[in-house]
Amino acid sequence: MSHSKQLKSEAFRQVVFRQALKEMNALQNSVVASIFLLALAFENASKGLILSINIFAKSRTAIPATMIIVNLLSLGFGPMYIYSLLNLENCQNVTLSAKIFLHLFDNGFSFFLLFKTWIVAQKHPMAGIIATLLFSNRCVWAVIDCMRSYGIQIPGGCFYVQEQLSVIGISTGGILVDLFSTSTTIVAAFRFGNIDASTKVKQLFQVLIADNVLRSLCVMAVNSFTLNYAMYGALRVIPGSPSILILIPPITGYVYTVAMNFEFEWIAIRKGIVQDGLNNTK
Repeated sequence: MSHSKQLKSEAFRQVVFRQALKEMNALQNSVVASIFLLALAFENASKGLILSINIFAKSRTAIPATMIIVNLLSLGFGPMYIYSLLNLENCQNVTLSAKIFLHLFDNGFSFFLLFKTWIVAQKHPMAGIIATLLFSNRCVWAVIDCMRSYGIQIPGGCFYVQEQLSVIGISTGGILVDLFSTSTTIVAAFRFGNIDASTKVKQLFQVLIADNVLRSLCVMAVNSFTLNYAMYGALRVIPGSPSILILIPPITGYVYTVAMNFEFEWIAIRKGIVQDGLNNTK
């Protein structure tokens, strides 16, 4: 009888060991994937920073200045987040510092989208008011997240446990920013694009629409996934959950960085349209 109990006990220990090993491998795979995504974001932000500084030196305008700041925040977030994942002590302070970097980066990206939308809307007062409210909403939820969330120790590093309501608020705020930017650009295209019958002006607005719609689709996909996981997933460390949650900030950082710095491609397209129009008038 005792021999049978020993066998059952040994079998149970083996099952627990295999499950723990499986979870450890899942966490390690997520950490490796996070490092890979953040390395790509770091490379993109480095190039974007150089291009932003170059454009700002020539134009001295607000948009490239904003891109400089957001790229710097992206460069800071990557190493800080990786350090927080591998850190073995003082999890609360380390994970909070990484999260503050992410919130500054996210809100900086939102400011970039909203400010650009306000410019496209010909600095319309109502567009400015709505943009200010949306940006304030993002900032408030970022503060709430930092106050209510906390860091804990997991095998091999630290993990930031987010309060569910704050994640829902942050993700919803991001989606609202995307919807506002896209809808305002489309309205501005129909409103101001029809004033001048010039084909080049209409082409410029078509490019602006394509720019905002494609960027919004990418960003909205990330925010929608985060919102869905926050509502129906587990924002705590249980089998299967940390591997997904660890990947969400690196995915967000990578997509936001690439989406913002793709602005340089759109700038080149817009310059080409303007230059083509000038050549045709000669």
